[in-house]
Amino acid sequence: MDLSGIYAPIAVPFTELGQIDEDGLSFNLEKWASSELDGIVFPGSNSEFPFLTEQEKLAIWKTCIAAMHAKGKKVIAGTGMESTSETIRLNDIAIDLGADAALIIPPYFYRPAMSHEVLMEHYLRVADSSSMPILLYNVPAYSGIDFQAQTILKLSEHANIMGMKDSSSNVIKSSLILAKKPAFQLFCGTAGSLLPFLSIGAFGGIMALANFAIGPLVTLFKDFIKGDLDSAKNIQHNINAINTTVTSKFGVSGLKYAMNQCGFKGGYPRKPLLAVDDNTRAIIDELLVEAGLG
Repeated sequence: MDLSGIYAPIAVPFTELGQIDEDGLSFNLEKWASSELDGIVFPGSNSEFPFLTEQEKLAIWKTCIAAMHAKGKKVIAGTGMESTSETIRLNDIAIDLGADAALIIPPYFYRPAMSHEVLMEHYLRVADSSSMPILLYNVPAYSGIDFQAQTILKLSEHANIMGMKDSSSNVIKSSLILAKKPAFQLFCGTAGSLLPFLSIGAFGGIMALANFAIGPLVTLFKDFIKGDLDSAKNIQHNINAINTTVTSKFGVSGLKYAMNQCGFKGGYPRKPLLAVDDNTRAIIDELLVEAGLG
């Protein structure tokens, strides 16, 4: 399966009381499905997955898959859990519901024990049991685990492990991997690194900014494909500041506010996360205007 393209790892809108805003989610899904996105990813860090119950995950999967498949878009399911058996069980549920592929974060509670050998055992068992393709999820900022190149290359030999979302922005390591495995479907995990990753052979991006800045990201991707590097470079420069602000600096709360300002239903974060304050709103508003998004 070729997953090339631009994906939004979606945020889930909550009400001020912490309930899922189902109308807001449906509104967003209609906009995402009608856009030039190639698909969405759920759940992940932007959807506040540690705060979601399994029942909520399954209900949102059903809603996402119905909405996106109706418009010919893909849904990549985040099925990583702390144990191998639970990852396999959740992955099987996602398959039954119709997900197109899985994005699997490594177990991270016992982080010091997550050696090359442990990660190999975990992912190979999941891959052996899965009837849909798997993407590794390298997100050291949250998991504390940064995959070694040797681990990625060894796992890529499995027919079911087709690629990786890399949120580390480590272009050098990713280049070493793609030099040896050019067909490995590696995706940039943050919009601030999209053009550098595409330049070394990445297949696209799975980026928080794609929740609301779809136009610039899709245009950058298309410009790169057709060889218009000057345009792609200008877009990359233009989105870097807002990307850093609403992802690294202010996180999910900042992302949700930016979505609200750009015509989406970002809603509130789920506690213990707090909504951004007035000063942060002003900073984000200014950067949205500078990026041509506000």
